[in-house]
Amino acid sequence: MGVLAALASLGAGTTATATTTGLGDLGAFWTLSVPVRAAVLSASTLLLGILVVGLFPDYGTTAIDHVREGMVSSFLIGSVVAAAYGACIGMIWYAAGQDPVVSLIAMPVLFVLVGLGTVWTAIGLVGLCQAGADLLGADHSAWGVGGAVVVAGASVMVPAYGLAIAVLAAVFGFGAGIRTRPSVRTRDERVVPPDRKV
Repeated sequence: MGVLAALASLGAGTTATATTTGLGDLGAFWTLSVPVRAAVLSASTLLLGILVVGLFPDYGTTAIDHVREGMVSSFLIGSVVAAAYGACIGMIWYAAGQDPVVSLIAMPVLFVLVGLGTVWTAIGLVGLCQAGADLLGADHSAWGVGGAVVVAGASVMVPAYGLAIAVLAAVFGFGAGIRTRPSVRTRDERVVPPDRKV
């Protein structure tokens, strides 16, 4: 969430009202005590994990599998997509501050883009935690969600660490998210051995 707020504020030099409100909300979060911040981030991550894995199992689980099984390709694709995403957010935010009419159109677009970016970042974080759990022999999505909750809660202790984790999760998540088609499970697409029915 901190990464998305930072990206959104890049083009906000002339949007004094929007910037003041956004930074005020972000600053209010950091004035909370560390346990409260950890609880808020952990609860948010848990809800996102349940949303991704539970409510959209085909897309979410397949995207998480892409992170786990294709880390190099997810990272490379995600780097390009995340850079384009950040530039797009910055340009839309800047354009919204130049004209009230453009702002009316831009704000819903920004809302959708930020929501999509948040979901993809959650996918990346769960996928990375699940990849770590796989090394310990815990091959279940619940371990990935649980690991993501712990990592998100611990990230408030050292903000630089939290920012690095968020950027890494965003890159992997963007790469896996853009590679995944909705309503398709990659593990169910092919029968092994090949189906030879006529």
